Amino acid sequence: MDRVKTGISGLDEMLNGGIPAGRHVALYGGPGSGKTSFCFEYLYQGAKMGENGLYISLEETADDIVENMKNTFPLLSETNKLISEGKLEIIKPDKLDLEDVANLLEDRITSNGIKRAVVDSATMIRMSFKTEVEYRQTLFEFLSLLRNLDVTTLTTVEATTAKKEEMKYDIEHFVMDGIINLYNIDREDRRVRALEIFKMRGTDHSRELVPFKVTPSGIKVYVGEKVF
Repeated sequence: MDRVKTGISGLDEMLNGGIPAGRHVALYGGPGSGKTSFCFEYLYQGAKMGENGLYISLEETADDIVENMKNTFPLLSETNKLISEGKLEIIKPDKLDLEDVANLLEDRITSNGIKRAVVDSATMIRMSFKTEVEYRQTLFEFLSLLRNLDVTTLTTVEATTAKKEEMKYDIEHFVMDGIINLYNIDREDRRVRALEIFKMRGTDHSRELVPFKVTPSGIKVYVGEKVF
C-alpha cells in the first residue's frame, strides 16, 4: 500500500508509516487544539520531500496564515521560498462552495502537480447550508469527486469543545476516510494537548490517546507516553 508520510514526529509511527495515499482525513478539534498547525506542517514537510501542497483557506487570508505559522514554527522561515517556488500554495476562494473547492483542487493538481491538500475548514462550508440534509448530500458528492483525484487531503472540522469528554460524533466521523481527534485535556492546573486516531480506513493504526506539543522545531507526538 502506498502511504503519504506526514513528516510529523510520532504521527507516522501511529499510522504505520503514514496516511494511505489518496485518502481524505478530517482533523477534528475545538479552538486552540492545533488543527491549523498540523495541517500546515503536513504541507510544509511534504513540500520539503518534493510533494507540492495546496492550502485552501475559507476564513483567513494567505498572509495571515503564513504570519501565524511563522510565529508558531520559527523553523518555517523557509515558507516564502517554498511559496515562490510553487511548492506550497495558499488560496482563499471567493465563495464557500464545495464544488468550487473541488474544481480548484482539480485545476491545481493538473497545472502544478499538487499531491497534498488542506481544506480549512469544513465547518465554514457547513454554515453556508440551510439544512443538514443539504450539507450531508453535498459532502458525499465532494468526497466522491476527491476520490477521483490523485491527492491526499486533510480537512479541519471545528468541534464546539476541545475537551475529550464533551466531544460529540458528527457527520464527518462517518463519511471521511479517516478522523484524527485533537483534544485539550485538563490536568490539575494545566491543559495537555492530546490526540487519537479515531479511524483510518484501509490500514491498522494506533488507538492510543497520546500527548503532543507544538515546539519551535515542529509538532512532536509522544508515542508510548500517557496523558497525565
